[in-house]
Amino acid sequence: MRKRKNIVKYWRFLIFLAIAQIPSVFYLFLQEESLEYSSLPSIEESVFYFDETAMENVLATFAGAYSWTQMIEAGHASANKFQTEPLHATVDRRPLTASRQIKLDKSGLHENGQLLGCALSASTFVSHLENLKFEINKKGFDVKNMRPVSCDVCFQFSNQEDMAAFIPGIKHNPIVKNKILSASTKCVRGKGTLNAKFAGWQKALRVKEGFVGYGYPWIVDCTLPNGILDLTCREISKLNDKISSSDALQKIYLQTKITLDSMFNETETNIEKSFDVFTSWPWAALRSHDDDRSRFASQLPQSWNDTSSMFVPSSAKKLKMAHVIGPVYKLGKFEGKMSLQSMDHNPDSDGGVHFRFLADLFHLIRNAPNSVHITAVVDGQAQRTREVLVDLLNTSIDLIYPKYGEAMFGDPAMLQKREYIPFYTTTKLLSLPEGQKLTLRDVLRLRGIKIHLVPLITPPSLMEQTVCAGQYSFTSFLATRFSADYQVMMYVDGDTALVENHSLTLQEVMYNRFFSENSNKCAGHRLQLIEQYVRPEDETIDRVLQCTKKLMNDPKRWKYVTENCNLREGHISARTDSINLFSVHHPDTQEEFAPAGVQDCITPSNVDDPKYFLTADEGIQVHLRRGERKKGCSCFSETT
Repeated sequence: MRKRKNIVKYWRFLIFLAIAQIPSVFYLFLQEESLEYSSLPSIEESVFYFDETAMENVLATFAGAYSWTQMIEAGHASANKFQTEPLHATVDRRPLTASRQIKLDKSGLHENGQLLGCALSASTFVSHLENLKFEINKKGFDVKNMRPVSCDVCFQFSNQEDMAAFIPGIKHNPIVKNKILSASTKCVRGKGTLNAKFAGWQKALRVKEGFVGYGYPWIVDCTLPNGILDLTCREISKLNDKISSSDALQKIYLQTKITLDSMFNETETNIEKSFDVFTSWPWAALRSHDDDRSRFASQLPQSWNDTSSMFVPSSAKKLKMAHVIGPVYKLGKFEGKMSLQSMDHNPDSDGGVHFRFLADLFHLIRNAPNSVHITAVVDGQAQRTREVLVDLLNTSIDLIYPKYGEAMFGDPAMLQKREYIPFYTTTKLLSLPEGQKLTLRDVLRLRGIKIHLVPLITPPSLMEQTVCAGQYSFTSFLATRFSADYQVMMYVDGDTALVENHSLTLQEVMYNRFFSENSNKCAGHRLQLIEQYVRPEDETIDRVLQCTKKLMNDPKRWKYVTENCNLREGHISARTDSINLFSVHHPDTQEEFAPAGVQDCITPSNVDDPKYFLTADEGIQVHLRRGERKKGCSCFSETT
């Protein structure tokens, strides 16, 4: 059996420092309001969730999904140079999608959300973006005047009689017209739309830098007709579960078709022609952790402050919030080229655990109790990432954070109050009786924080031939898969920390912005991204945390960096009842389907408008970089 260390090299170094620095002081909880260690919640009350459903989706996609191209017109031209691959697909759990289906259903066939036609979202990688022809629409999505998008959910039966008896009013209607399709298959046509946000600038980037063959994830959203019980997502999943014991139904799958244009060489002449991209996914590849969309479709808010809805909290303490990073991965080199690092050949690798994970988590423990931290990881490093995170959870907090662990988080009674914890002084060093050290798992449990690890399908083409290794497909998946589970979601870079110069939790800041009487009524907001270069000699967890501590507690330093080190676009937060796409730096909505009063506040050309941008007084996103962009924007540098 392959030997593995309990903690990877980075944390081995921390443990060495901890053993050398932390005194053996024992603190007994004698005060009446203190919490005895023996009364901590059970270890079985997990703070870590590996998304097995998402992993099953990955495996089902690799096993049963496929994609191909086909020229529309016969001739000598061929679309074979365009490589296509199925990426993620999922049941669409966006409240905004359900709202759109309900508002466009003038006949009320949806029955208060109980009979909403199934909604799905699916992504296909297509290579050679530089060769595709499309127009740019700068007001909205990157492409306009695209050809119609087709999507079908198909039910394959063992015989024609059972097929005919299934939803008799729906005709057999396959999208693949010149391929042989069984007469016992019934395909139900959905309404398809195409998401091509950011295709334009990525195409220009590829041409400019000469990355020939680089591709783009094209995302199709699909909704089936309302009013038919068997076409709701929950019933289709039930049907799929019965296949193994059925003599009638054999399989259920989604097919999409998009049409793209390119220049082709035919008889020594370049001619613009169109080709279709077909992709098919088995139902197991796209079902979610909860396919019953009626659970939230009947509780959509009618207005921005409708507290009768599950998506509008009545107070900051009741706000359900998720903080998201990813996809994360570790790169290596193979035969002189950059490649996803092999876990089999690098037994000490920490996989997709980001090198700033502990610094980011430290601040979330302080300022975001009762929240969920979602980390998306590429499927080729998911199991190692899981192992490393479990190792960390079972490690003493004083070994993970040698200088600040017990000082900040050593009092269980204080942690269990789940209130804001400042980072301006080092409190008296606390310790439990010998042998009863608080672990990271204990601290997270007491603070009400959960870590949700989501594996993502990442074929080599997505890792090696797209911008940011699938980030632009993941952020779409993030909205479609998880929006119904929260009220606010934040998407940030993994090498950033969310810090403040006040005494409010992140939930209080988000509640004030989105739901309070002083709300700006925006669907989403942009964070301020402040650059801080971490020099190689400062690359320890204590020094990185000291950098943020100095920034938070030195008013002169805070003023300087917030005015001079805002060098790049920040990331975003959004109301989940109004988000359409987490487009990395843009919380895109569809205002006409959002709750009444909610506005699209994205400013033209990213003008720094305080209505849309969070101010420095509300908190900042500190980008703890490994490269310096501007003098003075470095940890421990003197302000000027």
